[in-house]
Amino acid sequence: MAFPSPTKTWHTATYPSIDPSLPALSSARKNIVISGGGSGMGPEIAKAFAQSGAASIALLGRTEATLLETKQQIEAKYPNTKVATYVADIISAPALEQALTTHEKAFGKLHVLLANAGYMASGRSIVESDAEDWWTGFEVNVKGNFNLVRAFLPHAVSDAVVLHTNTAAAHAPYFAGMSGYSASKMAGAKVFEYLHYEYPEMFVLNIQPGVIQTGMTAKAIEAGVDLPFDDGELSHYPYVFEAMLTSPVIANLPASFMVWAASKEAKFLNGRFVWANWDVDELKAASAEIEGGNRFTTGLLGWP
Repeated sequence: MAFPSPTKTWHTATYPSIDPSLPALSSARKNIVISGGGSGMGPEIAKAFAQSGAASIALLGRTEATLLETKQQIEAKYPNTKVATYVADIISAPALEQALTTHEKAFGKLHVLLANAGYMASGRSIVESDAEDWWTGFEVNVKGNFNLVRAFLPHAVSDAVVLHTNTAAAHAPYFAGMSGYSASKMAGAKVFEYLHYEYPEMFVLNIQPGVIQTGMTAKAIEAGVDLPFDDGELSHYPYVFEAMLTSPVIANLPASFMVWAASKEAKFLNGRFVWANWDVDELKAASAEIEGGNRFTTGLLGWP
Protein backbone atom coordinates (compact mmCIF):
# COMPACT_ATOMS: atom_id res chain seq x y z
CA MET A 1 0.00 0.00 0.00
CA ALA A 2 1.27 3.46 -0.92
CA PHE A 3 -0.22 6.76 0.19
CA PRO A 4 -0.64 9.86 -2.01
CA SER A 5 1.16 13.03 -0.97
CA PRO A 6 0.74 16.75 -1.74
CA THR A 7 4.50 17.22 -1.31
CA LYS A 8 7.15 15.71 -3.55
CA THR A 9 9.18 14.72 -0.52
CA TRP A 10 7.77 11.98 1.72
CA HIS A 11 9.42 11.53 5.11
CA THR A 12 9.56 8.39 7.22
CA ALA A 13 11.98 9.76 9.84
CA THR A 14 12.75 13.12 11.37
CA TYR A 15 14.80 15.65 9.36
CA PRO A 16 16.59 18.98 9.96
CA SER A 17 13.62 21.31 9.31
CA ILE A 18 11.66 19.82 12.24
CA ASP A 19 14.57 19.26 14.62
CA PRO A 20 13.14 20.04 18.10
CA SER A 21 16.38 21.76 19.09
CA LEU A 22 15.95 24.51 16.47
CA PRO A 23 15.57 27.94 18.12
CA ALA A 24 12.57 28.71 15.87
CA LEU A 25 10.74 25.69 17.31
CA SER A 26 11.56 26.42 20.94
CA SER A 27 9.03 25.49 23.62
CA ALA A 28 10.82 27.55 26.27
CA ARG A 29 8.58 28.77 29.10
CA LYS A 30 5.68 26.68 27.78
CA ASN A 31 3.63 24.15 29.73
CA ILE A 32 2.72 21.07 27.71
CA VAL A 33 -0.07 18.53 28.33
CA ILE A 34 0.07 15.08 26.72
CA SER A 35 -2.67 12.47 26.97
CA GLY A 36 -1.58 8.89 26.39
CA GLY A 37 1.74 10.03 27.78
CA GLY A 38 2.99 6.69 29.05
CA SER A 39 2.71 4.43 26.01
CA GLY A 40 2.81 4.31 22.22
CA MET A 41 4.00 7.61 20.75
CA GLY A 42 3.34 9.57 23.95
CA PRO A 43 6.77 9.17 25.53
CA GLU A 44 8.55 10.11 22.29
CA ILE A 45 6.38 13.20 21.87
CA ALA A 46 7.15 14.21 25.45
CA LYS A 47 10.89 13.77 24.90
CA ALA A 48 10.76 15.91 21.76
CA PHE A 49 9.06 18.76 23.63
CA ALA A 50 11.61 18.45 26.43
CA GLN A 51 14.37 18.67 23.81
CA SER A 52 12.72 21.86 22.52
CA GLY A 53 13.00 23.37 26.00
CA ALA A 54 9.51 22.99 27.47
CA ALA A 55 9.17 24.40 30.99
CA SER A 56 6.87 21.61 32.15
CA ILE A 57 5.13 18.55 30.78
CA ALA A 58 1.98 16.99 32.23
CA LEU A 59 1.82 13.31 31.33
CA LEU A 60 -1.71 11.87 31.48
CA GLY A 61 -2.35 8.14 31.26
CA ARG A 62 -3.91 5.11 32.89
CA THR A 63 -0.75 3.27 34.02
CA GLU A 64 1.38 4.88 36.71
CA ALA A 65 4.46 2.73 36.08
CA THR A 66 4.86 3.75 32.43
CA LEU A 67 4.18 7.40 33.21
CA LEU A 68 6.86 7.39 35.89
CA GLU A 69 9.31 5.65 33.58
CA THR A 70 8.81 8.37 30.95
CA LYS A 71 9.18 11.08 33.60
CA GLN A 72 12.48 9.60 34.83
CA GLN A 73 13.89 9.30 31.31
CA ILE A 74 13.04 12.91 30.46
CA GLU A 75 14.26 14.49 33.69
CA ALA A 76 17.53 12.55 33.51
CA LYS A 77 18.30 13.91 30.03
CA TYR A 78 16.52 17.29 30.20
CA PRO A 79 16.77 18.47 33.82
CA ASN A 80 15.39 21.94 33.02
CA THR A 81 12.01 20.45 32.03
CA LYS A 82 9.77 19.57 34.96
CA VAL A 83 7.58 16.51 34.41
CA ALA A 84 4.45 15.69 36.41
CA THR A 85 2.48 12.47 36.02
CA TYR A 86 -1.26 12.10 36.49
CA VAL A 87 -3.09 8.78 36.47
CA ALA A 88 -6.20 9.85 34.58
CA ASP A 89 -8.37 8.01 32.07
CA ILE A 90 -9.66 10.56 29.55
CA ILE A 91 -13.09 8.96 29.78
CA SER A 92 -13.24 10.43 33.30
CA ALA A 93 -13.93 14.16 33.18
CA PRO A 94 -13.34 14.64 36.95
CA ALA A 95 -9.93 12.96 36.77
CA LEU A 96 -8.86 15.23 33.93
CA GLU A 97 -10.11 18.35 35.66
CA GLN A 98 -8.24 17.47 38.85
CA ALA A 99 -5.03 16.75 36.93
CA LEU A 100 -5.03 19.97 34.92
CA THR A 101 -6.08 22.11 37.88
CA THR A 102 -3.15 20.68 39.81
CA HIS A 103 -0.73 21.27 36.95
CA GLU A 104 -1.78 24.87 36.46
CA LYS A 105 -1.40 25.60 40.17
CA ALA A 106 2.11 24.18 40.10
CA PHE A 107 3.38 25.61 36.79
CA GLY A 108 0.98 28.27 35.51
CA LYS A 109 -1.30 28.51 32.49
CA LEU A 110 -1.14 25.73 29.91
CA HIS A 111 0.16 26.43 26.40
CA VAL A 112 0.02 23.22 24.35
CA LEU A 113 -2.33 20.23 24.44
CA LEU A 114 -1.37 16.99 22.71
CA ALA A 115 -4.59 14.96 22.45
CA ASN A 116 -2.71 11.74 21.86
CA ALA A 117 -4.64 8.98 23.67
CA GLY A 118 -6.63 6.69 21.42
CA TYR A 119 -8.23 3.26 21.14
CA MET A 120 -8.60 0.79 18.30
CA ALA A 121 -11.12 -2.03 18.53
CA SER A 122 -10.18 -5.52 17.33
CA GLY A 123 -10.11 -5.71 13.55
CA ARG A 124 -13.38 -7.44 12.71
CA SER A 125 -16.37 -6.70 10.53
CA ILE A 126 -19.29 -4.76 12.00
CA VAL A 127 -21.33 -7.93 12.50
CA GLU A 128 -18.43 -9.91 13.96
CA SER A 129 -17.26 -7.14 16.33
CA ASP A 130 -17.75 -7.30 20.06
CA ALA A 131 -20.20 -4.46 20.67
CA GLU A 132 -18.55 -3.23 23.86
CA ASP A 133 -15.08 -3.26 22.29
CA TRP A 134 -16.35 -1.46 19.17
CA TRP A 135 -18.03 1.29 21.19
CA THR A 136 -15.01 1.75 23.43
CA GLY A 137 -13.40 3.48 20.46
CA PHE A 138 -16.07 6.17 20.64
CA GLU A 139 -15.75 6.39 24.42
CA VAL A 140 -12.03 7.14 24.12
CA ASN A 141 -11.64 8.81 20.72
CA VAL A 142 -14.73 11.03 20.93
CA LYS A 143 -16.03 11.32 24.49
CA GLY A 144 -12.51 11.20 25.92
CA ASN A 145 -11.30 14.04 23.72
CA PHE A 146 -14.49 15.98 24.43
CA ASN A 147 -13.67 15.66 28.13
CA LEU A 148 -10.00 16.52 27.55
CA VAL A 149 -10.73 19.73 25.64
CA ARG A 150 -13.27 20.88 28.23
CA ALA A 151 -10.78 20.22 31.05
CA PHE A 152 -7.95 22.00 29.22
CA LEU A 153 -9.63 25.23 28.13
CA PRO A 154 -10.21 26.83 31.58
CA HIS A 155 -6.52 26.42 32.38
CA ALA A 156 -5.07 27.43 29.00
CA VAL A 157 -3.73 30.67 27.59
CA SER A 158 -6.04 32.32 25.05
CA ASP A 159 -3.82 31.48 22.07
CA ALA A 160 -3.11 27.89 23.11
CA VAL A 161 -2.10 25.17 20.65
CA VAL A 162 -4.17 21.97 20.41
CA LEU A 163 -2.80 19.05 18.39
CA HIS A 164 -4.85 15.91 17.87
CA THR A 165 -3.21 12.62 16.93
CA ASN A 166 -5.51 11.25 14.25
CA THR A 167 -5.18 8.60 11.54
CA ALA A 168 -5.40 7.95 7.82
CA ALA A 169 -8.34 5.67 8.60
CA ALA A 170 -10.42 8.79 9.35
CA HIS A 171 -10.45 9.92 5.73
CA ALA A 172 -8.99 7.13 3.59
CA PRO A 173 -11.02 4.51 1.72
CA TYR A 174 -12.00 1.17 3.22
CA PHE A 175 -9.66 -0.64 5.60
CA ALA A 176 -10.83 -4.16 6.46
CA GLY A 177 -12.00 -4.49 10.07
CA MET A 178 -11.47 -0.82 10.88
CA SER A 179 -15.11 0.39 11.00
CA GLY A 180 -15.06 1.35 14.68
CA TYR A 181 -11.65 2.99 14.55
CA SER A 182 -12.29 4.84 11.30
CA ALA A 183 -15.70 6.16 12.35
CA SER A 184 -14.61 7.21 15.84
CA LYS A 185 -11.45 8.96 14.62
CA MET A 186 -13.41 10.84 11.95
CA ALA A 187 -15.86 11.92 14.65
CA GLY A 188 -12.90 12.98 16.79
CA ALA A 189 -11.49 15.00 13.89
CA LYS A 190 -14.76 16.90 13.63
CA VAL A 191 -14.69 17.66 17.36
CA PHE A 192 -11.35 19.43 16.91
CA GLU A 193 -12.50 21.10 13.71
CA TYR A 194 -15.40 22.63 15.64
CA LEU A 195 -12.99 23.68 18.39
CA HIS A 196 -11.03 25.57 15.75
CA TYR A 197 -14.09 27.57 14.71
CA GLU A 198 -15.35 28.14 18.25
CA TYR A 199 -11.95 29.37 19.48
CA PRO A 200 -10.39 31.10 16.42
CA GLU A 201 -7.66 32.68 18.55
CA MET A 202 -6.29 29.19 19.24
CA PHE A 203 -4.32 26.96 16.87
CA VAL A 204 -5.96 23.57 16.29
CA LEU A 205 -4.62 20.84 14.03
CA ASN A 206 -5.49 17.20 13.28
CA ILE A 207 -2.34 15.19 12.53
CA GLN A 208 -1.92 11.79 10.92
CA PRO A 209 1.37 10.81 12.61
CA GLY A 210 2.49 8.32 9.98
CA VAL A 211 2.34 4.56 10.38
CA ILE A 212 4.09 3.74 13.62
CA GLN A 213 4.89 0.30 15.01
CA THR A 214 2.73 0.15 18.14
CA GLY A 215 0.36 -2.28 19.78
CA MET A 216 -2.53 -0.36 18.21
CA THR A 217 -1.28 -0.79 14.65
CA ALA A 218 -0.59 -4.43 15.47
CA LYS A 219 -4.37 -4.85 15.56
CA ALA A 220 -4.59 -3.52 12.01
CA ILE A 221 -1.93 -6.00 10.88
CA GLU A 222 -3.82 -8.81 12.58
CA ALA A 223 -6.94 -7.76 10.65
CA GLY A 224 -5.03 -8.10 7.39
CA VAL A 225 -4.32 -4.43 6.60
CA ASP A 226 -1.07 -3.96 4.67
CA LEU A 227 0.70 -0.96 6.21
CA PRO A 228 3.91 0.73 4.96
CA PHE A 229 5.59 1.44 8.30
CA ASP A 230 7.75 4.50 8.83
CA ASP A 231 11.23 4.25 10.35
CA GLY A 232 11.84 0.72 9.06
CA GLU A 233 9.95 -2.50 8.66
CA LEU A 234 9.29 -5.39 11.05
CA SER A 235 9.23 -7.92 8.23
CA HIS A 236 12.34 -9.64 9.61
CA TYR A 237 10.39 -10.75 12.68
CA PRO A 238 8.79 -14.19 12.33
CA TYR A 239 5.78 -13.11 14.35
CA VAL A 240 5.04 -9.48 13.49
CA PHE A 241 2.14 -9.04 15.91
CA GLU A 242 4.16 -10.18 18.94
CA ALA A 243 7.17 -8.13 17.83
CA MET A 244 5.14 -4.93 17.62
CA LEU A 245 3.83 -5.45 21.14
CA THR A 246 7.31 -5.85 22.61
CA SER A 247 9.61 -3.72 20.42
CA PRO A 248 10.41 -0.10 21.37
CA VAL A 249 8.23 2.44 19.58
CA ILE A 250 10.17 4.37 16.94
CA ALA A 251 8.30 7.63 16.58
CA ASN A 252 10.90 10.31 15.95
CA LEU A 253 9.06 11.66 12.89
CA PRO A 254 5.68 12.39 14.53
CA ALA A 255 7.35 13.54 17.75
CA SER A 256 9.45 16.12 15.92
CA PHE A 257 6.55 17.08 13.68
CA MET A 258 4.38 17.81 16.73
CA VAL A 259 7.01 20.25 18.02
CA TRP A 260 7.09 21.96 14.62
CA ALA A 261 3.28 22.07 14.49
CA ALA A 262 3.20 23.82 17.87
CA SER A 263 5.52 26.56 16.60
CA LYS A 264 4.74 29.80 14.77
CA GLU A 265 6.00 28.25 11.54
CA ALA A 266 2.86 26.12 11.26
CA LYS A 267 0.25 28.83 11.85
CA PHE A 268 -0.90 28.76 8.22
CA LEU A 269 -2.25 25.23 8.82
CA ASN A 270 -4.74 26.26 11.50
CA GLY A 271 -7.90 24.15 11.37
CA ARG A 272 -6.47 21.61 8.91
CA PHE A 273 -5.82 17.87 8.80
CA VAL A 274 -2.24 17.08 7.78
CA TRP A 275 0.20 14.18 7.70
CA ALA A 276 3.53 14.16 9.52
CA ASN A 277 5.08 12.54 6.44
CA TRP A 278 4.60 15.69 4.33
CA ASP A 279 7.59 17.97 3.90
CA VAL A 280 7.15 21.15 5.95
CA ASP A 281 9.31 23.29 3.67
CA GLU A 282 7.11 22.43 0.69
CA LEU A 283 4.01 23.09 2.79
CA LYS A 284 5.36 26.49 3.84
CA ALA A 285 6.05 27.34 0.19
CA ALA A 286 2.34 26.72 -0.51
CA SER A 287 1.10 28.55 2.60
CA ALA A 288 -0.80 31.28 0.72
CA GLU A 289 -2.69 28.71 -1.34
CA ILE A 290 -3.45 26.59 1.72
CA GLU A 291 -4.73 29.49 3.82
CA GLY A 292 -6.86 30.82 0.98
CA GLY A 293 -8.74 27.61 0.19
CA ASN A 294 -10.12 24.40 1.64
CA ARG A 295 -7.06 22.18 1.18
CA PHE A 296 -6.53 19.64 3.95
CA THR A 297 -10.03 20.03 5.38
CA THR A 298 -12.67 17.31 5.67
CA GLY A 299 -15.83 17.35 3.57
CA LEU A 300 -17.87 15.59 0.91
CA LEU A 301 -15.79 14.89 -2.19
CA GLY A 302 -17.18 16.50 -5.32
CA TRP A 303 -19.63 18.79 -3.49
CA PRO A 304 -19.99 21.55 -4.43
